[in-house]
Amino acid sequence: MRKIFAFLLVFMALNTYANQSSSQIYVDLQKLHSLKKVLYIAAHPDDENTRALAWFSLSENAETAYLSLTRGDGGQNLIGDELSEDLGVLRTQELLAARSYDGAQQYFSKAVDFGYSKSAEETFEKWGKEAILADVVLMIRKFQPDVIITRFPPDERGGHGHHTASAVLAIEAFEKAADPEFLPEQVKQFGTWQTTSIYWNASNWWNKDLDKEAENNPEYLVKDIGGYNDLLGMSYNEIGTIARSQHKCQGFGAIIERGSRIEYFQYLAGEKLKEDFFEQNKRSWSEMVGPAFEAKFNDLLNNFDFLRPENNVASLLALKKEMTKLPASSFKNDKIALCDRIILDCLGLYTDFNTDDYALVKGQEYEVTAEFINRSSLTVVLQSINGQPFKKRLPKNVTVQEKLQLKNRAKISNPYWLDHPFTNVFVVEDKANYLLAENFPSFTYWVEFLVDGELVNAYYPVEYKWRDPSYGERRRATISVPEFTVNFDQTSVILQPGQTKVLELEVHSFIDSLKEEIIIEVPENWKVNLSKLPINLNKKHESTFAKIELTATEDSKRGFMVLKNSKGEIIKSFTEITYDHIPTQVIFKDSKVEAIKIDAKIKEGKVAYIKGVEDAVPKAIQQLGFDVQVFEVSDLSSLDLSPFQTVVLGIRIYNVHDELRNFEKQLFDYVADGGNLIMQYNTASRSNPDEQYGGPLPFNITRNRVTEEDAEVTFLEPEHAIMNYPNKLDLSDFDYWVQERGLYFAGNWSEDFVPLFSWHDVDEDPQTGALIVAKYGKGQFVYTGISFFRALPNGVEGAYRLFANLLSYGG
Repeated sequence: MRKIFAFLLVFMALNTYANQSSSQIYVDLQKLHSLKKVLYIAAHPDDENTRALAWFSLSENAETAYLSLTRGDGGQNLIGDELSEDLGVLRTQELLAARSYDGAQQYFSKAVDFGYSKSAEETFEKWGKEAILADVVLMIRKFQPDVIITRFPPDERGGHGHHTASAVLAIEAFEKAADPEFLPEQVKQFGTWQTTSIYWNASNWWNKDLDKEAENNPEYLVKDIGGYNDLLGMSYNEIGTIARSQHKCQGFGAIIERGSRIEYFQYLAGEKLKEDFFEQNKRSWSEMVGPAFEAKFNDLLNNFDFLRPENNVASLLALKKEMTKLPASSFKNDKIALCDRIILDCLGLYTDFNTDDYALVKGQEYEVTAEFINRSSLTVVLQSINGQPFKKRLPKNVTVQEKLQLKNRAKISNPYWLDHPFTNVFVVEDKANYLLAENFPSFTYWVEFLVDGELVNAYYPVEYKWRDPSYGERRRATISVPEFTVNFDQTSVILQPGQTKVLELEVHSFIDSLKEEIIIEVPENWKVNLSKLPINLNKKHESTFAKIELTATEDSKRGFMVLKNSKGEIIKSFTEITYDHIPTQVIFKDSKVEAIKIDAKIKEGKVAYIKGVEDAVPKAIQQLGFDVQVFEVSDLSSLDLSPFQTVVLGIRIYNVHDELRNFEKQLFDYVADGGNLIMQYNTASRSNPDEQYGGPLPFNITRNRVTEEDAEVTFLEPEHAIMNYPNKLDLSDFDYWVQERGLYFAGNWSEDFVPLFSWHDVDEDPQTGALIVAKYGKGQFVYTGISFFRALPNGVEGAYRLFANLLSYGG
């Protein structure tokens, strides 16, 4: 199944190296015939019910779309170290990977996932309700669904402020989309749209007796979505669980589900439906084009040639010719583009545009190799490429190759929503990008074919392909890049007055014969040993490394060290996000590092960091001046912990390495002998809330958290050593934290533990389980749900001072 690009395009990007089987072509033909549309709305990647999406898309043959209000930037990451906007890019691609299985389309509003929110009111305050409501109304007016489905209820049962907000916005947008007075400029371009109904995809999460309540209840539509698709050889919930497993960074890998699956849809607004989601859909091909067209379409569906798909092309061309008579609209464009795609698949027409490198520098000219193979017996002519006539017949099963010249006039390839600074809402200047899941390909070719004398068109992206001996053929998008990039080895520098740190720069060239000069600008009252750095690289993709010494003074002001080129332009850094389940993603950011002067003393010593999921905490420990060594859980089988002053367990370590339980005696003996063991947060078990985690004394992990990063803190034990040594903490150390105070706090701890902090979100009870500490033998054990994994990489000074005390604690 193939991703379908946005409906506002007049084309669909084709998979350039794999045509569809006849059964998949028939599934696409059913979609072409269908006039049903359903819009699913929720808040985050992984909120969507992929099983329901697969059923709507592949059983009901409805054009199905998922609008996720956010890209999941505020979440956690089980498989790598991407957080914040980098995580949003990863989760965007995981959603697109899911859609490639369940057959739905993917869209986004401009809302930023700012982390867990306990109310819709807080969510709207940060996003600006009207701004995101406008996005949801735009989605409805452009997509024009028959029915809208929400994943969450419009009240506190949503459990997360973003969840509740998504349902509230969906209901309001359902009404506003039909109102000609709401956003009249939008109405001028897209008109109004009255969706028939809006339903909530309810679940026994919220109501354990849902099956009984929904039985014979006119407030519900009850559907078995576990049916089997003979064409695809899979059931819809089977497809849906495979799709859900694409949310790998959130740990949603699932055992494939088969068999009957009942879903409940509760009425929210609009017309109350009796049996079917599309019973009020009055659209028909007979009405739009004519009864004869409908008859021809049904004849093709009933007599489709699965053995020789090329035999269906004549009928498809005739249908397309009739479609061209429809009035101009995005509906017409989308249907014709899908029809063209089906024709090309029936021909087995292989089309590929590739370059010999993935990185093209703006202003330079490159060669693109175009390959065409007509694997049918029909007459196919390559009519034109980007308007340039070729008029070349494509013989059966013979590779026809053309060499094209491409002058790169594209701007640097970057996720469009990251082109401008943002806080709680992304800034999107180009309205053509509104709602889109991702950028248009940086380089595309518009190709016209003559098939039995009739024009068939398609856009194709330009890609780079190469041989990986351990994998086979690999591909990635060809992108537009700057002449060179510079990456720092860290995102922030923490220094005490008079202290000097060496920063390493990696300079990577995207051209041959790079001769440049890097200009180094530092914040006020910082000292750097170089103000300029000459660069001389001979070959494309050559890298060199340089070192800069940065020194803090008593008067150093917090700010960014910025790198500029000889023209005075800020240089870009280069970030790649590479996993096998998504296409390689590239992000270009300003090349800079935050310089922070801090007063954080430490008790020097060695620290062992046992990795959980990837995080930046070990780098922060190193920044403080500790000798930190990073180990895998498996290393504990032969690791002597006695030389280490402190052992830190990485975030979510039990969630990803349950085998750590095999080494608990070793860890507890280390504590008993005088060691200092710090356990960072793990997620609480929903199925077993009383589960005990890896401490030498009993405690539970709860789902309690404090989401307000500025929540007032109370010191419960102000004289405790952690509060005073080697840094005396005060309330100012809890200023300017980011996203949240913490999550998955301790609960039901034994009387041996001492809680050190109390804080709470507005109108909630105090939470005291953020950091608990207990003596055990000669040593001590600490559990903390404080979000050091977010605060430290963001240079929160107080977080560094508190963490320095934790690492220095004990003997």
